[in-house]
Amino acid sequence: MGWEIERRFLVRVDDTVWFRLGEGYPLRQGYVRNGNPSVRIRTGEPRGAVLTSKSGSGIRREEHETIVPDEIAEALFKAADDRVIEKVRWKLGPWELDRFLGPLEGLALLEIELESEDESLPEPPADVHVLREVTDDKRFVSGRLARMSPKKQRKLVKKAYKEVKGWKGLSD
Repeated sequence: MGWEIERRFLVRVDDTVWFRLGEGYPLRQGYVRNGNPSVRIRTGEPRGAVLTSKSGSGIRREEHETIVPDEIAEALFKAADDRVIEKVRWKLGPWELDRFLGPLEGLALLEIELESEDESLPEPPADVHVLREVTDDKRFVSGRLARMSPKKQRKLVKKAYKEVKGWKGLSD
């Protein structure tokens, strides 16, 4: 059994910073099954197409992954139908920064995988403005984002950034 211990944050990144970060790597994620467990196929990782099953919610979730051949990945994307999201990811030290595309354009999340739930967080990358933690906010679970209609996705992005007034930043 594998575990993923991860925290996620809604962030704002200036346009000049995106340009300075360079290309990143584009990821495409299809959700074959939402719920518990969720089953996701992802392409765009250097290691190849990855099939992942995740159970649970919050900071610690059970996770199983396997690399699959491209033809299996494509069949799984067909099974996912329109439950697909696309984003570009940058690895910034221990952090990963995701910029969503399509109807989720404007949404940026910063995440970090940890060894334990009580591990202290390192400083976030320079020029990435942390607005609030969304680890326990189910609206920002990728499988849920993929289930939303494009109209609801656009609405969520606008609403998410309006909700952050008064956010003071990271605290452990």
